[in-house]
Amino acid sequence: MRTSKLGLGLIGVVATGFLGACATSPEQIECFQPNRRVVVEIAGMKPKPIPKPEAGKPAPKPKPGVVAAQLKAMPQGNSAFDFKSAVLKDGGKAELDKLVKSVASGVGKDTRPLAVGSVIISGHSDRLEADEGDNALSESRAKTVMEYLVSKGINPKLIFWEGVGSRQPIPVTKFCE
Repeated sequence: MRTSKLGLGLIGVVATGFLGACATSPEQIECFQPNRRVVVEIAGMKPKPIPKPEAGKPAPKPKPGVVAAQLKAMPQGNSAFDFKSAVLKDGGKAELDKLVKSVASGVGKDTRPLAVGSVIISGHSDRLEADEGDNALSESRAKTVMEYLVSKGINPKLIFWEGVGSRQPIPVTKFCE
């Protein structure tokens, strides 16, 4: 009886060590990297679109008023963050720069700026990075992005951030062993 309990305990220790080594292999880290992300949503208002003139008719007067608008960016993966790191890399900064440019100069042919009403930042980590129940890394990523957006001229009073941890994973589109 004692021998079987000892044997089972030893098997458990060996299995834990083996599975622990597999869980942090470079292949696993690479596979789950899309979940290493920060989602940024900017909501605001912009003037109503200017109606296009019909052929042979005078240009219509612009309608007064505003419409709601929302922009979203998601710096993610190895281009934005290293494994277990909250330091924003150049690829992540480029993604955020595009978002800030869209706020200031519009999107596509609509070159009117967006009056920002709120910015919501959600930091995420993958299941290999996060300690169970600990959102410290995802919170640090959200704060890093917030500081970067503030440095680019976004009003800090309009920013709300949260650390989600690994609770909202993106389905991985490639096979992970």
